[in-house]
Amino acid sequence: MSDIVLKPVMMTAGIMQELEDRGLIIRLTPSREDYKVKAEPEAVIGKQIYVSEEAYGTHSLLYVSLNNSECFNFGSHPDNEEFLLLGGVAERKMFLIVSLLTRAELAAKIAAETISAEDFVCLEAVFNDPEVSFFVMKKDVPHGECCYGEGLPVTFYVTEGSKLGIDKTDFKGYRLQPEY
Repeated sequence: MSDIVLKPVMMTAGIMQELEDRGLIIRLTPSREDYKVKAEPEAVIGKQIYVSEEAYGTHSLLYVSLNNSECFNFGSHPDNEEFLLLGGVAERKMFLIVSLLTRAELAAKIAAETISAEDFVCLEAVFNDPEVSFFVMKKDVPHGECCYGEGLPVTFYVTEGSKLGIDKTDFKGYRLQPEY
């Protein structure tokens, strides 16, 4: 097995904006959209960010609890999902590893044996921060989570279609390994 060692970077507004600029996520931050509400009492305007495909089921909210030190559930989904990183204070730290390539591009690099650490960003997750902790992971963007350090299992929420599955990445002998 060949390790791909990833140097973690702190999840900052700048890093998250770079991921959005690459088309990998959609940030969900306060005052992000400028909804020019008319100066009328009780005016409300909403804007659809995206609509899930019916094939992936009704909307669901998942409670996720992690206690894994290896990123063994790495993969992508055929539709978008939202991360709501609302975490507790006594929990372990979490890395969120995101491929900078689409599912197909990553599979091609694995097959060609040209995959490297430069194909990923390893985010040291930040919880409870309105600038970085809430975002949409776009469809076909491979990603996975793992924990490190001492404490309780990591907890957070994910929303996604009730029938949404995961297309696990076949690394063919490679293993993602955050640098601790």
